[in-house]
Amino acid sequence: MRAQRQRGFVLIAMAASMFLLLAVIGLVFDLGRIYIARNEAQMFTDAASMAAAIHLDGTAAGLAQARAAVARLPNRWNLGTQDFKNVTVEFSADGRQFDADPKEPAAVRYARVSAPDNQVEIMFLRAVGGPDWFTVPARAVASTSTLAGSSAKSVRLTE
Repeated sequence: MRAQRQRGFVLIAMAASMFLLLAVIGLVFDLGRIYIARNEAQMFTDAASMAAAIHLDGTAAGLAQARAAVARLPNRWNLGTQDFKNVTVEFSADGRQFDADPKEPAAVRYARVSAPDNQVEIMFLRAVGGPDWFTVPARAVASTSTLAGSSAKSVRLTE
């Protein structure tokens, strides 16, 4: 008699375990997609800021070339399925205050590229009341300097 009362416990325990296991797999899947999208966005802004900084030569034409260099980069993310939205290129002389159209191009040494509106669709977490979208912004700053005693330039990421 006692064995018959305990038969249903295994079924209930397995059902609860499977539900928890599927929830964890869904969480890992969504967080993995967010992590990949964040890395893709950061790699794009890193490359774009360095591409922009290499063209900074103290002229308005150099600023235009920097913007064009960013526009020429592959602009895809989310495993190559989406374009970046609202990519901005800004410049600065001191690395603190950035402006999209600086008044004195001769003083500009920094280029900042931002991709603020990258939204990853959440698949599994939304089933348990999570958000539909998760935003993964990225920003990078690169600076340029002329090497002492030569006309060669060096470019480095600063942020």
